[in-house]
Amino acid sequence: MKTKKTFATVVIFSSIITAPAIASDWQGKTKDAWLDGKVETALMLNSELNNFAINTDVSQAKVILSGTVNSDLKKELAEQIAQNVDGVDSVDNQITVDERHVSKVEATGKKFSRTWYDLSTTAGINIEYAANDSIEATSIDVDTKNGTVVLTGSVNNDTAHDLAIEIAKGFDHVKEVKDNLIVAN
Repeated sequence: MKTKKTFATVVIFSSIITAPAIASDWQGKTKDAWLDGKVETALMLNSELNNFAINTDVSQAKVILSGTVNSDLKKELAEQIAQNVDGVDSVDNQITVDERHVSKVEATGKKFSRTWYDLSTTAGINIEYAANDSIEATSIDVDTKNGTVVLTGSVNNDTAHDLAIEIAKGFDHVKEVKDNLIVAN
């Protein structure tokens, strides 16, 4: 029985002595995690940076930035943002600069935008053709890919042909119009 009391006393006493040491270590890691979240948020709120392309690690209030951006300016901006977060002592900027770098998020956004422009261009041209009495809209097929409009089908005369081409060329985001129209006289 005496051994159990002695053991319990040693465990309790050890816990009391080691608790502050454990707590200070835990607070350090918690503070680092909190700072990491603040830096990530600050980077995310900047519209010039893609925070998904920049990684942050924090150890003892020192921020380590890594990842890839496409300009020295963005690298410096990320460092300045991290340095200005309250509680950050220093920043180790290990971000690499690759002018050809486009993140997956940016690439997906550009692809979506291009697809959106192509679809809206095709729809807009078809609406213009349908609204114009000089063109038989049902006899013209409009396809748009990467800003290039391809017109296929037939029109009744040269005037309708020229008008169809001009309408297509007049749309925003159209780089080129390929004319595969046949004039049926």
